[in-house]
Amino acid sequence: MLSAILAVNITSAQIANDSVRTVSDTASPIQLTLESAKQYALEHNRTMQTADLNIKKAEKARWEAISNMLVNVSATLQYQNMLGYEMNFGGQSIEMPPSGTLGITASVTINGQIIVGVQLSKMAIEMQQLSQSNDELSVKANATTAYLTVLIAEESYKILEESRNNLEKTYRSIEQMAQVGMTEQTDADQLKVQLMTMDNSLRSAKRNIELAYNALRLVLGTDVDAKIIITENLDYYFETQDASIALDGTFDVNNNTNIKLLDKNIELSQKQVTLKRWAYAPTLTFAYQYSGKTYFGKKEGFNMQPPHTLVATLNIPIFSSGNRWAAVQQAKIDVDIAQTQREQTVDQLLVQDAQLRYNLSNALETYQTNKETVDLNQKIFKNYLQKYEQGMVSSTDLISINNTLLQAQGNYIQSLYDVISAQTALLQLYNTL
Repeated sequence: MLSAILAVNITSAQIANDSVRTVSDTASPIQLTLESAKQYALEHNRTMQTADLNIKKAEKARWEAISNMLVNVSATLQYQNMLGYEMNFGGQSIEMPPSGTLGITASVTINGQIIVGVQLSKMAIEMQQLSQSNDELSVKANATTAYLTVLIAEESYKILEESRNNLEKTYRSIEQMAQVGMTEQTDADQLKVQLMTMDNSLRSAKRNIELAYNALRLVLGTDVDAKIIITENLDYYFETQDASIALDGTFDVNNNTNIKLLDKNIELSQKQVTLKRWAYAPTLTFAYQYSGKTYFGKKEGFNMQPPHTLVATLNIPIFSSGNRWAAVQQAKIDVDIAQTQREQTVDQLLVQDAQLRYNLSNALETYQTNKETVDLNQKIFKNYLQKYEQGMVSSTDLISINNTLLQAQGNYIQSLYDVISAQTALLQLYNTL
């Protein structure tokens, strides 16, 4: 059962095999509470590192957009050789010796599209920051689930080990009775088979613990052989983190990071409309050109290029066969699409809120029921054990009751995971992790 739980956190592709990995005893252990685990994940998780890089990339893109408004300077070097050609000008022969030209051009272009482009680049940074906040929530949720899954795996092992030890004591007692003829050897053999089955379950539970630690390592972004020490236990978590408190919260849909991203996307689409409209506006360009020519022959050649030139150009769009109009209309439709997506997402989040609240409420009720069921089955098993020793019930009845107890314990472990999973999902939705 716990294997299915752990499969949510780690795939077979992430863990090459099912063998238990040996952690180096010389490695410095990482001691973690739940809160410190979440903080550690935020600092080392690869997803967060990628989010930081995306923000830096957006900042560089903004500077690229701003640079389009600034002076651009370029230089050219040209060598020209006319291979002895002489130009005839007004009956006069003019030599054309080899020459070299240095050209420098400085230009500035001004239009509305460039200005709006700078605004769009700033919004891109804000969207990356919102995306980073969304990633933070996901990383915190994954760290919480992975951390508590380790505790659940260890709790499962502890419960199973206690049941196994109790059954072993019973087996030893029955084996001694069988040797002196006080009971059938078959009874002892049946208990031995049950004991061997529980030994296999214990080994599986041991592997599940290491699997849970590997999942936690992936979320934290630690080395694969990092030694992690969990400093809290499930009792502490359920005492300090009352899951039912989450049910008292009120969902503010506008505080949800997905809605914030969609709001920013609407704003971005509106800016795109403005950008497309600026295609109707003129573009003004100022340019300064310098041309310095050097002759490599004894005489200077014919040169009509002035050394200094200042150019001002106003480009006025007149007719584009509806191209610009169609671009503006598409941008307007994109705004409508973005607004529709927001409304749809709001509806989905409200439904999700109701569903997650139901899941948590149901998980809490199931948890309490399974916890009481385990206690009752433990009492029943002890009672049957006493009756078996008195010869009032058969070994088959005792094994059946033991299996019922194991099933109850398995349901209890599953309900533990359901509670923390439902609570984490609801807190993530509320942006309060």
